[in-house]
Amino acid sequence: MNIVLGPKYDKQLITGRFSIADVFCSKCGEELGWKYVQSYDLKNRYKEGKFILEELK
Repeated sequence: MNIVLGPKYDKQLITGRFSIADVFCSKCGEELGWKYVQSYDLKNRYKEGKFILEELK
């Protein structure tokens, strides 16, 4: 696998509260984005297991 997940933690985002885990490159360790682990709102359950890749500066 090309990625490594960091520890999960809770975060309040614009669309609601989520448990997320940061995503890192397995070779260089650069942070790539995050993964939605769990949603605390039923309306956002479709996001669980999805990845967000950020364009970092």
